[in-house]
Amino acid sequence: MIIKNNVGTQVVDHLRKEIILGKYEKGEPLIETKLSEGLGVSRGPIREAIGQLVSENLAEKFSNGRTAVIGFDICDIENLYDTRILLENYALGQISKPVFNEYKDRLLLYINRMHEAEYYKERDIETDLAFHQLLVKMSGNSSLLHLWMTQRDIFRTLIDITSEVTSTNQSSIIDQHVEIIEVLEKQEVKKAQGLLRKHLESACDYCCNGKKLL
Repeated sequence: MIIKNNVGTQVVDHLRKEIILGKYEKGEPLIETKLSEGLGVSRGPIREAIGQLVSENLAEKFSNGRTAVIGFDICDIENLYDTRILLENYALGQISKPVFNEYKDRLLLYINRMHEAEYYKERDIETDLAFHQLLVKMSGNSSLLHLWMTQRDIFRTLIDITSEVTSTNQSSIIDQHVEIIEVLEKQEVKKAQGLLRKHLESACDYCCNGKKLL
Protein backbone atom coordinates (compact mmCIF):
# COMPACT_ATOMS: atom_id res chain seq x y z
CA MET A 1 0.00 0.00 0.00
CA ILE A 2 1.21 3.50 -0.87
CA ILE A 3 0.90 6.19 1.82
CA LYS A 4 -0.40 9.63 0.85
CA ASN A 5 2.88 11.56 0.85
CA ASN A 6 4.84 12.00 -2.39
CA VAL A 7 2.52 9.49 -4.00
CA GLY A 8 3.96 9.75 -7.51
CA THR A 9 7.54 9.15 -6.35
CA GLN A 10 6.52 6.23 -4.16
CA VAL A 11 4.57 4.60 -6.96
CA VAL A 12 7.38 4.75 -9.50
CA ASP A 13 9.95 3.66 -6.90
CA HIS A 14 7.77 0.71 -5.94
CA LEU A 15 7.15 -0.40 -9.51
CA ARG A 16 10.77 0.10 -10.54
CA LYS A 17 11.97 -2.05 -7.66
CA GLU A 18 9.41 -4.75 -8.40
CA ILE A 19 10.48 -4.86 -12.05
CA ILE A 20 14.19 -5.02 -11.21
CA LEU A 21 13.55 -7.79 -8.67
CA GLY A 22 11.63 -9.75 -11.31
CA LYS A 23 8.23 -9.54 -9.64
CA TYR A 24 6.89 -8.67 -13.10
CA GLU A 25 7.79 -11.00 -15.92
CA LYS A 26 9.04 -9.84 -19.31
CA GLY A 27 6.06 -8.89 -21.46
CA GLU A 28 3.67 -8.61 -18.52
CA PRO A 29 1.23 -5.72 -19.08
CA LEU A 30 1.09 -2.72 -16.76
CA ILE A 31 -2.62 -2.00 -16.44
CA GLU A 32 -3.55 1.31 -14.81
CA THR A 33 -6.82 0.13 -13.25
CA LYS A 34 -5.27 -3.00 -11.76
CA LEU A 35 -2.25 -1.14 -10.38
CA SER A 36 -4.48 1.64 -9.03
CA GLU A 37 -6.59 -0.83 -7.10
CA GLY A 38 -3.61 -2.84 -5.89
CA LEU A 39 -1.66 0.16 -4.60
CA GLY A 40 -4.65 2.10 -3.36
CA VAL A 41 -3.96 5.28 -5.34
CA SER A 42 -5.66 7.12 -8.18
CA ARG A 43 -4.80 6.41 -11.79
CA GLY A 44 -2.97 9.73 -12.25
CA PRO A 45 0.20 8.74 -10.31
CA ILE A 46 0.06 5.31 -11.95
CA ARG A 47 0.00 6.86 -15.40
CA GLU A 48 2.92 9.16 -14.54
CA ALA A 49 4.89 6.25 -13.07
CA ILE A 50 4.38 4.14 -16.18
CA GLY A 51 5.61 7.04 -18.32
CA GLN A 52 8.72 7.28 -16.14
CA LEU A 53 9.36 3.55 -16.42
CA VAL A 54 9.10 3.79 -20.21
CA SER A 55 11.67 6.62 -20.22
CA GLU A 56 13.97 4.45 -18.08
CA ASN A 57 13.66 1.59 -20.58
CA LEU A 58 12.02 -0.66 -18.00
CA ALA A 59 8.71 -0.75 -19.86
CA GLU A 60 7.59 -0.35 -23.46
CA LYS A 61 4.53 1.47 -24.73
CA PHE A 62 2.95 0.13 -27.91
CA SER A 63 0.98 1.99 -30.59
CA ASN A 64 -2.28 0.48 -29.34
CA GLY A 65 -1.74 2.12 -25.94
CA ARG A 66 -0.71 -1.10 -24.21
CA THR A 67 2.35 -0.95 -21.94
CA ALA A 68 4.38 -3.99 -20.98
CA VAL A 69 7.44 -4.73 -18.87
CA ILE A 70 10.66 -5.10 -20.85
CA GLY A 71 12.27 -7.24 -18.17
CA PHE A 72 15.39 -6.84 -16.07
CA ASP A 73 18.08 -9.49 -15.70
CA ILE A 74 21.30 -9.89 -13.72
CA CYS A 75 23.26 -8.69 -16.75
CA ASP A 76 21.27 -5.45 -16.69
CA ILE A 77 22.35 -4.82 -13.10
CA GLU A 78 25.95 -5.56 -14.06
CA ASN A 79 25.74 -3.19 -17.04
CA LEU A 80 24.42 -0.38 -14.86
CA TYR A 81 27.19 -0.83 -12.34
CA ASP A 82 29.76 -0.91 -15.14
CA THR A 83 28.30 2.42 -16.27
CA ARG A 84 28.62 3.84 -12.76
CA ILE A 85 32.23 2.70 -12.54
CA LEU A 86 33.09 4.35 -15.86
CA LEU A 87 31.38 7.64 -15.01
CA GLU A 88 32.51 7.92 -11.41
CA ASN A 89 36.09 6.82 -12.00
CA TYR A 90 36.41 9.32 -14.84
CA ALA A 91 35.07 11.97 -12.45
CA LEU A 92 37.71 11.12 -9.84
CA GLY A 93 40.39 11.76 -12.43
CA GLN A 94 39.07 15.29 -12.98
CA ILE A 95 38.90 16.46 -9.34
CA SER A 96 41.48 19.12 -8.58
CA LYS A 97 43.00 19.66 -5.16
CA PRO A 98 41.27 23.06 -4.65
CA VAL A 99 37.89 21.53 -5.54
CA PHE A 100 38.48 18.59 -3.18
CA ASN A 101 39.31 21.01 -0.37
CA GLU A 102 36.16 22.97 -1.13
CA TYR A 103 33.88 19.93 -0.85
CA LYS A 104 35.77 17.84 1.72
CA ASP A 105 33.58 18.95 4.62
CA ARG A 106 30.42 18.00 2.74
CA LEU A 107 31.83 14.56 1.94
CA LEU A 108 32.65 14.10 5.63
CA LEU A 109 29.14 15.27 6.54
CA TYR A 110 27.73 12.48 4.38
CA ILE A 111 30.04 10.00 6.11
CA ASN A 112 28.79 11.18 9.52
CA ARG A 113 25.20 10.75 8.37
CA MET A 114 25.99 7.21 7.22
CA HIS A 115 27.52 6.42 10.64
CA GLU A 116 24.47 7.86 12.39
CA ALA A 117 22.10 5.78 10.28
CA GLU A 118 24.21 2.69 10.92
CA TYR A 119 24.12 3.39 14.69
CA TYR A 120 20.33 3.55 14.64
CA LYS A 121 20.08 0.53 12.30
CA GLU A 122 18.51 2.63 9.56
CA ARG A 123 18.98 2.43 5.79
CA ASP A 124 20.11 5.84 4.51
CA ILE A 125 19.93 5.35 0.75
CA GLU A 126 19.81 9.05 -0.09
CA THR A 127 23.07 9.92 1.69
CA ASP A 128 24.95 7.10 -0.05
CA LEU A 129 23.62 8.33 -3.38
CA ALA A 130 24.42 11.96 -2.53
CA PHE A 131 28.04 11.05 -1.72
CA HIS A 132 28.60 9.53 -5.16
CA GLN A 133 26.67 12.29 -6.92
CA LEU A 134 28.92 14.86 -5.26
CA LEU A 135 32.04 13.07 -6.48
CA VAL A 136 30.74 13.36 -10.04
CA LYS A 137 29.79 17.01 -9.52
CA MET A 138 33.30 17.74 -8.21
CA SER A 139 34.69 16.83 -11.63
CA GLY A 140 33.34 20.14 -12.92
CA ASN A 141 32.09 18.33 -16.02
CA SER A 142 28.40 19.21 -16.46
CA SER A 143 27.94 16.70 -19.29
CA LEU A 144 29.29 13.91 -17.10
CA LEU A 145 26.99 14.92 -14.26
CA HIS A 146 24.03 15.01 -16.67
CA LEU A 147 24.78 11.46 -17.85
CA TRP A 148 24.99 10.26 -14.25
CA MET A 149 21.77 12.05 -13.30
CA THR A 150 19.80 10.39 -16.10
CA GLN A 151 20.35 7.09 -14.28
CA ARG A 152 20.10 8.47 -10.74
CA ASP A 153 16.68 7.02 -9.91
CA ILE A 154 17.67 3.55 -11.08
CA PHE A 155 20.94 3.84 -9.14
CA ARG A 156 18.88 4.70 -6.04
CA THR A 157 16.71 1.61 -6.47
CA LEU A 158 19.78 -0.59 -6.87
CA ILE A 159 21.22 0.88 -3.65
CA ASP A 160 17.87 0.19 -1.97
CA ILE A 161 18.04 -3.47 -2.99
CA THR A 162 21.70 -3.72 -1.98
CA SER A 163 21.05 -2.19 1.45
CA GLU A 164 18.48 -4.87 2.22
CA VAL A 165 21.13 -7.60 1.99
CA THR A 166 24.00 -5.67 3.62
CA SER A 167 22.28 -4.53 6.82
CA THR A 168 24.89 -6.31 8.97
CA ASN A 169 27.81 -5.05 6.88
CA GLN A 170 27.20 -1.29 6.87
CA SER A 171 30.24 -0.37 8.96
CA SER A 172 32.73 -1.84 6.48
CA ILE A 173 30.85 -0.27 3.55
CA ILE A 174 31.08 3.15 5.22
CA ASP A 175 34.79 2.55 5.77
CA GLN A 176 35.17 2.08 2.01
CA HIS A 177 33.77 5.57 1.46
CA VAL A 178 36.15 6.97 4.07
CA GLU A 179 39.14 5.33 2.41
CA ILE A 180 38.23 6.84 -0.96
CA ILE A 181 38.18 10.31 0.62
CA GLU A 182 41.51 9.77 2.37
CA VAL A 183 43.22 8.64 -0.82
CA LEU A 184 41.69 11.45 -2.88
CA GLU A 185 42.99 13.96 -0.35
CA LYS A 186 46.51 12.67 -1.05
CA GLN A 187 45.75 13.04 -4.79
CA GLU A 188 46.45 9.34 -5.35
CA VAL A 189 43.93 9.18 -8.18
CA LYS A 190 44.72 5.71 -9.52
CA LYS A 191 44.44 4.21 -6.05
CA ALA A 192 41.16 6.05 -5.45
CA GLN A 193 39.80 4.75 -8.75
CA GLY A 194 40.79 1.21 -7.78
CA LEU A 195 39.04 1.55 -4.43
CA LEU A 196 35.91 2.95 -6.07
CA ARG A 197 35.86 0.15 -8.63
CA LYS A 198 36.19 -2.47 -5.89
CA HIS A 199 33.46 -0.73 -3.85
CA LEU A 200 30.98 -0.64 -6.74
CA GLU A 201 31.81 -4.16 -7.93
CA SER A 202 31.07 -5.39 -4.42
CA ALA A 203 27.81 -3.41 -4.41
CA CYS A 204 26.91 -5.00 -7.74
CA ASP A 205 27.44 -8.48 -6.30
CA TYR A 206 25.23 -7.65 -3.32
CA CYS A 207 22.53 -6.26 -5.61
CA CYS A 208 22.58 -9.34 -7.83
CA ASN A 209 22.24 -11.53 -4.72
CA GLY A 210 19.38 -9.33 -3.57
CA LYS A 211 17.57 -9.92 -6.86
CA LYS A 212 17.89 -13.66 -6.26
CA LEU A 213 16.85 -13.56 -2.60
CA LEU A 214 14.21 -10.85 -2.25
